[in-house]
Amino acid sequence: MKLTRSITLWIICCITIFFIGCGDESSLPINEDIKKEVDIFTEREWAVIQRLSPLPATPPPNPTNRVADNPDAARLGQMFFFDERFSKDGTVACATCHSPFYGFADVEATSLGVGRGTRNAPTLLNVAYNKWQFWDGRADTLWSQALFALEGETEQAGTRLQYAHLIKRLYQDDYEAVFDPLPNLADTTRFPLEGKPGDVQFDNMTEKDKIAVNTVFANIGKAIEAYERLLISRNAPFDQYVAGDLDVIGIEAKRGLKIFIGKGVCILCHDNPNFTDNEFHNLGVPQGKLPEDTGRYDGIKQLLDNPFNGGGPYSDAPEIPQRILNFLEPTQRHQGQFKTPTLRNVALTAPYFHTGEFPTLNSIIDFNNAGGVPSGFVGMREGTLEPLNLTEQEANDLVEFLLTLTGQSPLEYLLRKPDLP
Repeated sequence: MKLTRSITLWIICCITIFFIGCGDESSLPINEDIKKEVDIFTEREWAVIQRLSPLPATPPPNPTNRVADNPDAARLGQMFFFDERFSKDGTVACATCHSPFYGFADVEATSLGVGRGTRNAPTLLNVAYNKWQFWDGRADTLWSQALFALEGETEQAGTRLQYAHLIKRLYQDDYEAVFDPLPNLADTTRFPLEGKPGDVQFDNMTEKDKIAVNTVFANIGKAIEAYERLLISRNAPFDQYVAGDLDVIGIEAKRGLKIFIGKGVCILCHDNPNFTDNEFHNLGVPQGKLPEDTGRYDGIKQLLDNPFNGGGPYSDAPEIPQRILNFLEPTQRHQGQFKTPTLRNVALTAPYFHTGEFPTLNSIIDFNNAGGVPSGFVGMREGTLEPLNLTEQEANDLVEFLLTLTGQSPLEYLLRKPDLP
């Protein structure tokens, strides 16, 4: 029966796409197996729904990282990801704020590493499909994102010299099997045990030695990216529904899907198989007691100033992203803009928004339903955010739909801390 339904739905969807724009919704044939779906969705709505599934089996390639899809690099990156020694005091790893137990996100409102951060840590599930990294997009690759965290004062707070010596001591064979040989770090006069730009130890090094250490630092990020590119979560109940299993989600979720693409206007910013437009918006999210956060405005500045961006000297294909970077310039319209997060696996990744001040899906919907709040945010809120006038039942149905976006977990071995040297 499921196979028959799948074939039937496929035929209907083909007819839908053919007739889209004709304006005659009565042209959709009615079959008993899909009558209940026709009662809910028009042919135009089916065409929109089909845009949202499936998530491609593999993320887009990243030519700026030549080992992005190298299994040995991924194995090394997984060790780096879970190793707390990649931090100032040996107590914080990437996995501290991106826990596999919580959808590779953080249950803290704002993440707690070496210090307390000012933003919530977003999920790493399907992160390789993102165009930009961080809430403000200050990283244009996954490997450069990791470098921010490794030296961030409230995150892992270590230094690139510290990490280079750590690799020399514990990971040299594994590292050199993937990358070039390490520099001769035994001479600690040339290569002090700690330091980064702005520290006298690092700043007094020769330019050649700085480049050597920066290359090792960049390679740490590239190995971590190779691991994170494997954190794929697909085949959610929603995907199974679109593929033809009409009974895999309930009627409440189907009504919620209709609201998602219609009255709730969620589709405006969550319109592709990863449920994000990969752009930045100001929804007027209140900062509360957090410091003023300009979001994308400062994010662009940091991206352009970063020698590890995709167009920089440590990129393996700088000419490709440089074409995009050339057109970036922070303007006042970027004030208070933040990246549209993916909605896949959203039920696993509370709390929400960059402030982490929204504890449930219902609280998010209540915020949007009210048209946001009148004050307490940075910049100018987008004019598209207006009250939605959803009823309580419609809001609950929307939540039921969002619950169907929880996909299959990545492979079991990727969720575990590996044996570390």
